[in-house]
Amino acid sequence: MFGEITMQKRLNKIQYAEFQLAKKLKKVCEIEGLNCFMLGGAMLGAIRHEGFIPWDDDMDFGLKREEYERLYNVLSTGKYDLKVMSYKENNSHYYPLKIVDPEFQIISENSRDKEKNYVWIDIFPIDGTPNNYLSRKFHEFNLLKDRALLKLSQLNTIVAVNNPSRTTLEKIIITLGGIINTEKLLDEKKRMDVLDKHLNKYKTSDSKYLVNFMGAYKFKEMFTAQIYSNYIKYKFEDTEFLGIKDYDFYLKQLYGDYMTPPRKEDRDKHKVSLKK
Repeated sequence: MFGEITMQKRLNKIQYAEFQLAKKLKKVCEIEGLNCFMLGGAMLGAIRHEGFIPWDDDMDFGLKREEYERLYNVLSTGKYDLKVMSYKENNSHYYPLKIVDPEFQIISENSRDKEKNYVWIDIFPIDGTPNNYLSRKFHEFNLLKDRALLKLSQLNTIVAVNNPSRTTLEKIIITLGGIINTEKLLDEKKRMDVLDKHLNKYKTSDSKYLVNFMGAYKFKEMFTAQIYSNYIKYKFEDTEFLGIKDYDFYLKQLYGDYMTPPRKEDRDKHKVSLKK
């Protein structure tokens, strides 16, 4: 009890709410026999801080595509006390699954409409790719095209148009998309369905390389199947979550010198706050 109170004082309200969701997700996956493992900032936080990155308010998890679909099917039945958001449920503009806590509403400052949402954790599918090099490059091109068209269909809803890390080309495309009003030209649901079809094209069990394409770093999150197939438990706050066994290789590819914290001005990318 004392440890729980101490942790509540150390974490901000968003972090604490996300942590409770993550622990519920962990129990569900253990019951259902699913390997749900930490990705991105959650994996980095486990290694560098044994918990949340102090200035971060995000927890990402992943499952191989086949297990990801099984998790979605289980959660969508309402069998467990977890609220799921998915474009397939027509209650989300995001492709990856989100588990949310309706008790805490947040506001994003990056989107044009100052998007309202709930405290959430993201769950990403890890997808297969062609084994042939040229076929894989063609597949990558198709996925990048699908993702770009999807984003153009969402400019006034969820696209982080104010994200300072955008490249010059991305900023130009966003500006032109706003002028042309691409949201009226492109159907979001159709773009989601096309992307989903292409992501599902190759089985993870047949693929030498797997990718978390819907993650922040796109094909920088492509690794050999072995990297995405071997997990061990890591301490995270007062519990343990599965994480990638070869964390050093994984984190170096994503972040470079991952043990050196970023500059203060680069620390808050999400720019979300609790609604008062």
